[in-house]
Amino acid sequence: MDRHTERPDGSWYLLQCKPRQDSRALEHLRRQGFDCFAPTFRAQSLRAGRLREVEQSLFPGYLFIRMGEVDNWLPLRSTRGVNRVVAFCGQPCRVQERIVEQLKARCAAAEQPPLLSPGDQVQVRVGAYADLDAIFLSMDGEERVMLLLNILNREQQVQVSLANVQPVLRKQAAASLF
Repeated sequence: MDRHTERPDGSWYLLQCKPRQDSRALEHLRRQGFDCFAPTFRAQSLRAGRLREVEQSLFPGYLFIRMGEVDNWLPLRSTRGVNRVVAFCGQPCRVQERIVEQLKARCAAAEQPPLLSPGDQVQVRVGAYADLDAIFLSMDGEERVMLLLNILNREQQVQVSLANVQPVLRKQAAASLF
């Protein structure tokens, strides 16, 4: 365990990174033993005519760092990739613990594929069938699913990437959320 995660008395702060050096700053800060967090999400990108899934920063150019009141802030200035600590009126701006915890929870939930059972209603998020409702039939490998779509009043079986499918909340479950 590193020196900064042993004490829970630290607060989260925001660091601004040098342009396109978020991952470098994160790597060097972790090597120094700092508790850091850079929220990311998965997105689809078209490169060289192929659709690929890439991981992108939720806040490009920024990352969160946990610092205690007795921690030495000087190494941050000379860490590769770090530009500055975000501050207002010369004081580093604290980020509420619950905000960082919510971001961590959302990032962790996004990494897990949805749990689907045959007959579940789903919605296709991207691609040729975007925003269409469908019925989940089965898994077709580890990353693809078979769906039943109603296209022009005909039921068609289509194969879609699992990452492009989102379960639809049933009306009873959605009503209980509000």
